[in-house]
Amino acid sequence: MMPRIPRRLGFTLIELLVSLVVAAILGAGVTKLLLSSNRFEERTESLRSARRVSRAALAALSNDVRMVDPEWGIESASAGSLTLRVPYAMGLVCRTGGSPVIAILPVDSIAFATPGYSGVAVRASNGSWGQAGSGALTELTTWSSSCTSAGIAPITAPAGAPNQKTRVFELAPGGVGSTPLTVGAVIVLYRRTRFYFGASGQAGLSGRTALWRDYLDGGGGAVELAAPFDATAAFRFYDLASTTSQTAVPSPLTNIRGIEFFLPGESDRTARLRASPEQADFTSSVFFVNRMN
Repeated sequence: MMPRIPRRLGFTLIELLVSLVVAAILGAGVTKLLLSSNRFEERTESLRSARRVSRAALAALSNDVRMVDPEWGIESASAGSLTLRVPYAMGLVCRTGGSPVIAILPVDSIAFATPGYSGVAVRASNGSWGQAGSGALTELTTWSSSCTSAGIAPITAPAGAPNQKTRVFELAPGGVGSTPLTVGAVIVLYRRTRFYFGASGQAGLSGRTALWRDYLDGGGGAVELAAPFDATAAFRFYDLASTTSQTAVPSPLTNIRGIEFFLPGESDRTARLRASPEQADFTSSVFFVNRMN
């Protein structure tokens, strides 16, 4: 009887090579999957970034543009720039002679904290707005007897919100131009505000397009609101007789019945394996609902 040879434990060379090949194939597949997932996530985040740019610009534009009265509020317009008279507070005329006195209804305190007061506009009894004036304002520290005589009573601020009160201002003589004032007429305070597309001033975005806002009267300089955009970002306009936006500015400016914002936001950087930044084209419009046609 032959002696029993003990069985050796382990792998043969062929088994080892097959295992290595299989592991390499699996590893390559997992690596490719991880890279694809990473690139997809990077591109998705770039698209989100582009959308955030467009939405931030739209929020800033619509808040101001929707307050504008087209009868007197559009000062100049082009595809790349809008200069508007934006109302931010409203009240009533208490006194007309000498230095007119006006009582302003309570508004959010930020309305007066923001710099850039430009002037006033007055609403006539027929509903039309008079010439916008640029007279200086002086706030009175006490309630004016002129307002009391006109039957205009103050709104007292609650203890927890001291800014929520009627404020009284005195206008410089002739502060509303040639428009005749009447006691009880509606009056608004406005800011001359310019929105425009220009080169970004942010680090890393040199040469790319940004949306800027500038309070033209004592506002302290232009502020960059959102960036970057594709160079095709623009303002477009609706003429009185048209339901389609156009790049040409209607003439006269009072024929503008709405403004369209074309805001092609871009990501701040280019995702890997992409030739250019991600772009999210965003278009929205503000129509002047107080137009008769």
